[in-house]
This record gives sequence, C-alpha cells and structure tokens, in this order.
Amino acid sequence: MSPARTVLTEPIGYELVGTGPKRVIILNDWLCDTSTWSEAKRFLDEDRFAFALADLRGYGRSIERTGSFSLLEAAADVLSLADFLKWPQFSIVGHSMSALVALHLSQQYATRVEQAVLLTPPPPGGFGADDATLSGLRALALADDTTRAEQLGPQFGDRLSPGWIAHKLRRWRATANPEAVAGYCAMFARDGIPNLHTRIAVPVLAVTGERDAPPMRCEAVARALEPLCEQLTVTPLADSGHYPMQEMPPLTVALVQQFLFGNGR
Repeated sequence: MSPARTVLTEPIGYELVGTGPKRVIILNDWLCDTSTWSEAKRFLDEDRFAFALADLRGYGRSIERTGSFSLLEAAADVLSLADFLKWPQFSIVGHSMSALVALHLSQQYATRVEQAVLLTPPPPGGFGADDATLSGLRALALADDTTRAEQLGPQFGDRLSPGWIAHKLRRWRATANPEAVAGYCAMFARDGIPNLHTRIAVPVLAVTGERDAPPMRCEAVARALEPLCEQLTVTPLADSGHYPMQEMPPLTVALVQQFLFGNGR
C-alpha cells in the first residue's frame, strides 16, 4: 500500500546539513526528534552529502503538527519533503520505529529511494504486541517522568549512567508531543509495514547494537530482514545499545556514509 501523495506547502520540519550531491533524509525515533544526531552531526561529510534531518509529526520542528501518526502518513510526509526540496532521488535513514518508514518507502518507491539505512530496527512485521501491551505502551507515552524513568531504567540497565537516562527523559519531554508518541506505538509494536511479501530491491544496511534488546540484535535482525531484502548488509556494533549515533557517533557516521557512497545505483 502506497501513501497518498500531497505536496505540502510547508513540509515537515527539517534541518539541512551539507551541500553535496548525495541526498539523504534522516528520520527520528520514538523517544526524540533528530536532535539525537547533535553529536554525530559534526562528523557528517558536508561536501559529498546533503542531509535533511527531518522530524516526523509531533516531534521537534514538527511538534505542533497533528495527524494520524501512522506509517503511511509519515511516508507521505517524507515524499512531500523530498518533493519540496526538489530531490527526485534520495537515500533514507530510519532509526528504531522510523526504520519501518524507510523500509516501506524503499519497497514502494524504489524509483525514488536509492538506499536505505536502518539503525537498530524493529522487526518489519512489528513486535506483535497484544492489546494489553499496546495499551501499556500508550499509557507510558502519556505518563509522568517518574513512570517513564521506571520503564527506561531497566531498558538501559547499568551500561549507561543515570545522567544518560535523565538526559533521555528530558529530551523525550522537550521534543515529543505525548499524543504523537502514543499514536506511533501501533506502528512498531503491532503493525509493522503493510506489505511483507514484496521484495525490496534497493541496497539496505541495518546497523544493530548488540547491547540492545534481543529482537534488535544482529542475528534476529538478519533473520527478519533477509526474506524481504535482496541486497542486505547487517553490521553489528558489539558495545552499543539502541542509540549508536549517541553512543558511538564517529563510527556510526562512518558506517552510514561508507555504505551510502559505496552502494549508489
């Protein structure tokens, strides 16, 4: 299923970095806008690439935008942004939940999308959450910071400092509309991409954090994506969790840029 096409007069919010010929759209994850790339941004190659760091509806520069907060809407917004920028072809970088947006666009718009990078992606079919689990996630999205901290703490374990968790909580509160956060839950927790049968022909790189949750580690990601992707590379980062662009900024940027520049069509 393809998203409805409407070229926005004002696209979703974005920041342009670089003026190079290789055009790339970077999307945000569930907890934050694209400010997760603040540290990594300094390592981007601005001569070879033009990056549009784009915030989905309800996040960052798009925090006031309402909508259905769905995969199809997000995909349509990305295409409208590319049209607004006059980018007939581009590569797409999705992180966590937005990796599903990147997969869907690569599958349905192979003439537009040159390559896809999936950072710590969920399964393409979603996590298969039942109604109770989905309700719990939505409640967490709308919860106060104490409740959010109780849930995030076990996720990050003792690898990263309490200051890290406090930072993530602050950025979650500052850059994400709780209603949008609750709305996007179904995308990754239950639904996944609409079409799990049509193979994706464009080159796909998945970068996994081997200290992430088991379904998003290398072996599980490869097993989930290999039936779908004709040209798949899975690169594990042994000592990273769910946020490689923050935990390992220079290495993550190097991996992404090397793949994008070396796998052009």
